[in-house]
Amino acid sequence: MVFSFIKNLLGGGDRSAESTETPTTPPPVSKRQGDAQDPEACASTTDLEDFVRFVTKALVDNPDDVMLQTVDKGRNTTINITCAKSDMGKIIGRSGKTISAIRALAAGAAGKAGRKVSVEVLD
Repeated sequence: MVFSFIKNLLGGGDRSAESTETPTTPPPVSKRQGDAQDPEACASTTDLEDFVRFVTKALVDNPDDVMLQTVDKGRNTTINITCAKSDMGKIIGRSGKTISAIRALAAGAAGKAGRKVSVEVLD
């Protein structure tokens, strides 16, 4: 279920083979994925923000304390994550591996649309 969302966010997969949505599924992607004629359809800023929000809330103990702020500057987008101090380590992970994975997935999805995205965890 999460893998199909990521696959669709990155522009692959068959939309007709999706399973039925449950309350724990990630937010639906609002535009058709993989359309070579419309690069903006690959990953909009709200899709990327929803993806980062879904992943971070799934990782932490206090999901209600997770807040995201998106700053757009032309084709560059920065997604700032703010969370409880006790949950910061869960988002960052050992040696920064978890946040690196989140950044790589977000950058890959944004790259399909010709955009650059960075994900930062704020104190």
